[in-house]
Amino acid sequence: MLTAKNESTALDLDWVRSQFPSLAQTVNGCPAVFFDGPGGTQVPQRVIDAISEYLRHSNSNTNGAYATSRRTNAVIDGARAAMSDFLNCDPDEVVFGANMTTLTFAISRSIGRELGPGDEILLTLLDHDANFAPWKALEERGVMIRIADIHEEDCTLDMEDLARKITPRTKLVAVGYASNAVGTINNVKEAIRLAHAVGAMAFIDSVHYAPHGLIDVRALDCDFLACSTYKFFGPHMGVLYGKREHLQSSCLHRRNSQPLGVGHE
Repeated sequence: MLTAKNESTALDLDWVRSQFPSLAQTVNGCPAVFFDGPGGTQVPQRVIDAISEYLRHSNSNTNGAYATSRRTNAVIDGARAAMSDFLNCDPDEVVFGANMTTLTFAISRSIGRELGPGDEILLTLLDHDANFAPWKALEERGVMIRIADIHEEDCTLDMEDLARKITPRTKLVAVGYASNAVGTINNVKEAIRLAHAVGAMAFIDSVHYAPHGLIDVRALDCDFLACSTYKFFGPHMGVLYGKREHLQSSCLHRRNSQPLGVGHE
C-alpha cells in the first residue's frame, strides 16, 4: 500500500500527457504513438506558448536600441542562464546554433584552421555521424584521422584501443557520451583525461545522453560538449558548451569578432 509520502511523489501520467498537445491526436481513430526518437521529443504546451509569445511581442535582431531587440537579448540571456545551470558552466560559455551537427561543423572548421599535416584527430566507430563527419572533413587539410574500435559483442567502446591511438600528435579526441544507435554510455571522463595527458582537446557529443543523465562539464573537464534541446522537450536547436579560453581564442572567433552564436542570421 502506498504511503502518504509515496502518493505525493508518484508520477501522474495523465497530467504529464495533458501537457503535450500532440498526444491528443488520433490516427485512423486510434491514439497517436510517436516512435521517432531521432526526430526529437514532443513539445509541451508551455514551450509552444513561450515560442508564440516571443514571436508575437519580441521578434527582432539582437543588440538594437529598441524594445523588441532588448526583449530578444533578455530571452537569449535567460536561455543561456538556463543552459549554464543544466551543464554546470557559466552563461558566456554557452553557444546556440541550428543544431548539434551545424555547431560541430563550425567548431571543426575553426579548430581546423590551426591544424595541418602531422596533426591527428581521434574519432570512434560508436559515434553518430554528427561527431564524425565534421572532423573527418579536416583530412582535406592534411590532418590524419584515427578511429578507435569497438567491442562488437556488446557494442562498447574499446578504451584500450582508444588509449593506444592517442599520441603526442593528437590534437583533439571526439567521443559520444552515449550511443544514439545502441545506447552504450561511454567512459568520457577517462577519454578526456587521456586526451589532456598529451595536450589534446576533448569534444563530447551528449545529444543522446542529455535527456537521461546529469551533465557536469566542470567535473568532466571537457573542452567542448554539445547537445540538442529538441531531444528534451525544447525547440529544434543545438547547444554547445566551450571552455571560455577556447571560445575567446582567435581561431574560434569570426572575422567580425562576434562570438559564435551571436550573429543576426
